[in-house]
Amino acid sequence: MTRFDSIDPDTGRVTHLGEIAQNDMRKCPHFIMAFEHYRSDGTCRCNDPDHSEMEEWGYKWDASLGRWI
Repeated sequence: MTRFDSIDPDTGRVTHLGEIAQNDMRKCPHFIMAFEHYRSDGTCRCNDPDHSEMEEWGYKWDASLGRWI
């Protein structure tokens, strides 16, 4: 399991976001290591056209493949 936490830069307070199985992260075609990229069942959101962070990260939606590339 990989644990994801957030640290407040002002207070240093740590907030636990959750954990993702390493096997699930390895199934992601881009091996993205961002907690918000994964669904609660562990699947990645590379096939979610509404996952707007992908565009922010520089990926393009490919409708013919049905995933971000």
